[in-house]
Amino acid sequence: MASLNLDHIRTIVVTGGAGFVGSHIVDDLLAHCPMARIRVLDAFTYAADMSHLDAALRSGRVTIQQGDVCNLDLVTEVLKGADLVVHAAAESHVERAFSVPERFTLANALGTQVLVEAMGRRSVPLMIHISSAEVYGSGENAPAGERSPLMPDNPYGASKAAAEMLIAGLTRSFGLDIRVLRPVNLIGTRQNVEKLLPRFLELAAVGRALPVHGDGLQRRSFLTIADFCTALRTVVTNGAENATYNVAGEDPVDILSVARMVLETVQDPVAGVSFVAGRPKNASRPPLDTSALKALGWQAKGSLHGELPALAAWYGARIPGGARRRLAQVPDLAPQRVQVVTQTAGSGLFRSLERH
Repeated sequence: MASLNLDHIRTIVVTGGAGFVGSHIVDDLLAHCPMARIRVLDAFTYAADMSHLDAALRSGRVTIQQGDVCNLDLVTEVLKGADLVVHAAAESHVERAFSVPERFTLANALGTQVLVEAMGRRSVPLMIHISSAEVYGSGENAPAGERSPLMPDNPYGASKAAAEMLIAGLTRSFGLDIRVLRPVNLIGTRQNVEKLLPRFLELAAVGRALPVHGDGLQRRSFLTIADFCTALRTVVTNGAENATYNVAGEDPVDILSVARMVLETVQDPVAGVSFVAGRPKNASRPPLDTSALKALGWQAKGSLHGELPALAAWYGARIPGGARRRLAQVPDLAPQRVQVVTQTAGSGLFRSLERH
C-alpha cells in the first residue's frame, strides 16, 4: 500500500490521544493535516488528562470517544472511514509493569490485536504502531538495528514485543500496512510524574532528593516529543510498507548525569541525590541505529540539555507556590500494588478472560 499525503488525509484515529504522547500527536497532526478530522479513543486511565486536548478541541476538528482499545465492537465503530490510525494507547511505566504485568499484557498486546482486527474489518489503509526501544532489552553491546533480536527484560518491554509479533502475523494474513516506530525515552510537557524526568523536576522544585536507582550508571537515550512527531509524519509520508523504524536522538547518558543536569537547571530550592534500590534488571540500554529513518530525510533537532530549562519551568509551574514547603515535608510512600480494573470488552475472548 502507498504512503499517505498529509494534505489529503480526511479522517485520523489516535488511540490513547489524551495521554502524553497521544495528545502531542493530535496537536501535531492537526497542524500538518489541514483537511483532517481526528477521532480520539482513550480509556482515560490515570495517565490521561482531558486538559491535554484543550487546544485541539478548540479547533472544532477533534472528537473524543471514551473506551478501551480491547473492546472490539467499539474500536470497529471508531475506525469507520479512517484513512490513518495512530496507535498510542498503552500501559508504559516500566516499574509499574512489575506490579501488574497482566494489565500490560491486556492493554499492550491483546489490545493491539483487537485494533488490528478492527483495522482489517474496516480496510484502513495505514496504521502507525508506537512500540518501544524496550523490546531490545539490554542488547548485545552494539547499536541495535531494526533487525536486532528482541530480548526484553521487563514485563513492559515483553508486552510491546508481543504486540509486534501479533502485528507481524496479522498483517500477512489480512494484507494490512502497519508501520512500527521504536522510540527511546520520550520527553516533553504533559508527561505523568511517574516518569523519570517529570519526577526529578518536580522533586527538585520542592527541595526533595532525587531518587537514583543503584549506582546511577545505567545509560538511557532521550528524544523530544517534537522530534518524535516529525518522525511519525515522515514514516506516514515516506515510509515503506510494514516497515519498522528506530527513533532516537543524541547518544545515551547515565541517570546520575541526568540528575546532575536537573539540579543545575532547577536552581532554587536546592536538592540532592539519594541512591535507592531499583527495579530488577535495571541495565543500560544500547544506542539505536537510526539510519533507516534518516534515509527518509528525518533528523533529530532537540536534545535533553536543550529542553530542560523549558521543561523545568513547565513542571515547576504545576506546583502551587504555597504548597512547595508542605510537599517538601511529605515522607516517601511505600510501593503498593496497583489495583487492576478491567473494563467490559466487546468479544467473547475478553469476557472469558474477565470470568477468570
